[in-house]
Amino acid sequence: MDPNLLRYYREHGPMTEVRTKQDMVSNIPPDLETIVSYVQNVLLHQHWSGAYGVELNPARQREPFLRSFEEKLVFLSEKGYSHVSEQKPYPERMVGICRDFSVVGAALCREAGIPARARCGFATYFGPGKYEDHWVLEYWNEEQGRWVMVDAQLDELQRNVLKISFDPLDVGKDQFITAPRAWQMCRQGKADPELFGIFQWWGYDYLNCNLMLDVNSLLKMPMQPWDGWKGYKATAVQQWTEADFEVVDTLAELALSADENFPAFSQFVLGHDQIKVPADLTAVFNVND
Repeated sequence: MDPNLLRYYREHGPMTEVRTKQDMVSNIPPDLETIVSYVQNVLLHQHWSGAYGVELNPARQREPFLRSFEEKLVFLSEKGYSHVSEQKPYPERMVGICRDFSVVGAALCREAGIPARARCGFATYFGPGKYEDHWVLEYWNEEQGRWVMVDAQLDELQRNVLKISFDPLDVGKDQFITAPRAWQMCRQGKADPELFGIFQWWGYDYLNCNLMLDVNSLLKMPMQPWDGWKGYKATAVQQWTEADFEVVDTLAELALSADENFPAFSQFVLGHDQIKVPADLTAVFNVND
């Protein structure tokens, strides 16, 4: 692996940097099991809250809208946290979604000096025969010389409910399909696009949504699923031309080989305003609105 690339993923991006709450993430050990426990200390998954006996009022349902790790740390500090290692009752944890578990995990890995990134794609372990929208943490295991995927969301309760038989600290490629790989699988006729999505949203529009999220996350800009900006992320696939499909097919191919040729991948994304997250985040809007 290119040392420059590992250095890149060891350093924070806009969504994981710590500006004012460094004391809350001091002395993070370079141990993934401990890091995952810290993630679970501070977050409660929005759609699993009932399983933990927590009812969410409208105000609490807005907590996942805080995008950055810094914003989350400020929020947690106001709720009484002084360090992410603190264990508090479920109602006192911050509400988030799978994206947040992965972004917080990446942030803590970087604080511990571990190259890491959040990955968007589809999991096979939430519903039989389905590829459901999901995010995982990916970190560089120096000893094994490979990227390892980690599902920081799967605590003991969720593992038992879902009957998880694999190690959440080493999620296999059959359990989690990255968005570029999912896009390519469907475009090549190897999978049914209607099996990819979540809730009432399935098919190529959701495949496109997660592809745009993942390629930007590979550039350390992991956005939220409802975030939209002018371009492919907010444009229905039915409105695309054949040229649009060619661009996105190329994007998926470059993303799949990003570790081998990161300059080509990054230049392609950053050279397409329809793909990259705008520099001015005030241009980002909620697609559900």
